[in-house]
Amino acid sequence: MPEALYLPKIIALLTHRRPANGPSPMACLIEQAAGDYHRRAHIEIVDTPLAQLLETARTLEAEQCVDMIVCSGATAEYLRQHISIPVMAIHMGEFDLVRALDLARSRATRVGILSFRHTHPELAAMQSLFTVALREATYSNFEEARQQVQQLVDEGFAVIVGSSTIVELAQASGVQGVLALNADSIRRTLNNALSLCHSRAQSLRQHQRLNAVLRNLSDGVIAVDAEGRVQSINPKMAVLLQVTAQWAQGRCVHELLPTLDTAALQEENQLIRVGEQTLAATLTPIIEAGQPDGMVITCQETRAIQRAERRIRIQARPRQFTARYRFEQILGQAPAFRATLQLAKRYAQSDSTVLITGESGTGKELLAQSLHNASARQPAPFVAINCAAFAESLLESELFGYEEGAFTGTRKGGRVGLIESAHTGTLFLDEIGDMPVSLQTRLLRVLQEREVLRLGASEPTPVDIRVVAATHCDLRAHIADGRFREDLYYRLNILRLAVPPLRERPEDIALLANALLERQPGTAPADHEVLQTLTPHLLRHHWPGNIRELENIVERAAVCAQALRGDAPDLSLSALFPELFEQAPVSLLEVQPTTVLDDLRYHGKTAERAHARQVVNACQGNMDEAARRLGVSRTTLWRRLRESTGR
Repeated sequence: MPEALYLPKIIALLTHRRPANGPSPMACLIEQAAGDYHRRAHIEIVDTPLAQLLETARTLEAEQCVDMIVCSGATAEYLRQHISIPVMAIHMGEFDLVRALDLARSRATRVGILSFRHTHPELAAMQSLFTVALREATYSNFEEARQQVQQLVDEGFAVIVGSSTIVELAQASGVQGVLALNADSIRRTLNNALSLCHSRAQSLRQHQRLNAVLRNLSDGVIAVDAEGRVQSINPKMAVLLQVTAQWAQGRCVHELLPTLDTAALQEENQLIRVGEQTLAATLTPIIEAGQPDGMVITCQETRAIQRAERRIRIQARPRQFTARYRFEQILGQAPAFRATLQLAKRYAQSDSTVLITGESGTGKELLAQSLHNASARQPAPFVAINCAAFAESLLESELFGYEEGAFTGTRKGGRVGLIESAHTGTLFLDEIGDMPVSLQTRLLRVLQEREVLRLGASEPTPVDIRVVAATHCDLRAHIADGRFREDLYYRLNILRLAVPPLRERPEDIALLANALLERQPGTAPADHEVLQTLTPHLLRHHWPGNIRELENIVERAAVCAQALRGDAPDLSLSALFPELFEQAPVSLLEVQPTTVLDDLRYHGKTAERAHARQVVNACQGNMDEAARRLGVSRTTLWRRLRESTGR
């Protein structure tokens, strides 16, 4: 049917415990809103007792004339488990709740709110706007709803806000019920239902056109009559079944496809065995004058479908989900770093979870990308996410995705989360130590079950991923103070890689600096001379920013090389590179082979003067060296020494 003539049939399925005297408030709201859609859809209200809900829904399903059912959240969740007709829940938005509370406060000073499954955290922020005491509770089934209503009544709440079922329960318990929904929320639901119906109809038309092309080209096709006898068979199907068209003509379809179930009343897919091969069969009934008049069966080899699916996944994969770096690009000759690199290459051949630890700027993501590119998952996506870069609410939807209508403002059709986007590939969780504890539980389930439950979804989606996590934090310390789950730690800490900081790789500093300089545009020999002048200072620096900091300094050296060669006589190395001349924290300088701290901050006022004199003596009177060890300026050191002599 052309889209302009397509009028979806939408059933508003309402339930009640006892027969009502006249239309219910919900029915009145839907009737009011439905008038706006008389040229866009057929909207019908079906009111049914709660005990007959499933029977009524299955009757509607059998009639095959309903495009969508809209109902309350609890009813929708129940029906989705028992019928195939699309079901959309009427959601209560924040503004709907505000309107209902405004009405409720005129009737009582204490108001109860009952919501299906999820509370409304924004109510706490709006509490000061209302002059009533609010109490919010949730329910997941009818019995829980009844118990929650009774508890609110027992606690003295005279008005209860909720769905039509909650209103009915409240009134049966002797208190007032206020319907949280209004005509605007009904219109929003109907608009969403219409959009989904048109989208499904368009998809169906496209699917039918595509199948028509496939049936006439490369797929195996059999057409049978109402008695199940073969009327025609195309050459591809004859090859798949290893028969001739003349032999198959007029025979019962079960002689050709013994495992095929032809009882389908609507289009469906089946997997069937034919000899040693498995075929994917699509059964499309032919309906004439409302009666079945045969069937078209389209078959494809499952291996061909799998190959096509892999090609589609690769072609449709977003470009940002790729890994650029490989082990061959990683520079470094320090023994500790080479050992880490060799271990990483060995880990690349495994599919186990990897935990990479190391300070910020040491190249943990570079190592993770190299792991991916050296593994069998290299053609698949490499999805990286920084767990510290998102707010908790955003991180949850980014990781796990959401279904359409999961919350206000969701994208039509929902959204695939990053975990699903990494299917068959690698998921890199950077700064895992900063992930909120509430999300760690959901991540643990992903690691255990290899399935993802989108926000607002009722069924999980299986995923095939390898997880690589990285952190600069001490996860054991986070476990001790409750910021990281111990069970998640042991799920992540299967294969361990510790990336050494740059200060422990002094032999690599010059090598890395020269390699980074070569990447700068327009590098000249004079730039290398400037870098050579800087090298002694680079070797003495403590590198709190590691390789990232080294890259910044090299780029600055390339930009300022001309100034340093004499064009700007007022500039000096200390002016352009002050971090190379700053006093480094003693804990990073390793002044002594032992762990004794010279820094004045670790000593009380009484002891610091004597300690300062001791360090100066250890430095044989070299005040600059003593100040550096103590982590203070030369002026501060002189002041401390003068105080110790009483001058």
